[in-house]
Amino acid sequence: MMNNEREPVPTSSIVMKAIDATTFTELQQFTKDLESRSTDRLLRDVAELVKPSESKAQIVSYVIATKYRHADANERHHILDHLGATVKVLPPGEQRDRVKVVLDRLRTQEG
Repeated sequence: MMNNEREPVPTSSIVMKAIDATTFTELQQFTKDLESRSTDRLLRDVAELVKPSESKAQIVSYVIATKYRHADANERHHILDHLGATVKVLPPGEQRDRVKVVLDRLRTQEG
């Protein structure tokens, strides 16, 4: 069975919250939801999470950086590899630039 290109792609609930959060209270809840997610789930959705706005990308960056600081060496390597792979597959533009900012932030924590 062929995929219909017009069928909507399933969007995770956290990505929907990123899109919908506009008030301070909603942004607080969005941040708490990000913090409660596993690192793998955040990495899986990172490209979509940074897409809505620069301010939401900064929140995502903060949460991933916090998880990175608390991770062991293997997990840190996994996070850097995953973000690097995501940057490589995204087309040039804002979304790619925002994921690269997250990656660069983590790399500066290394040094």
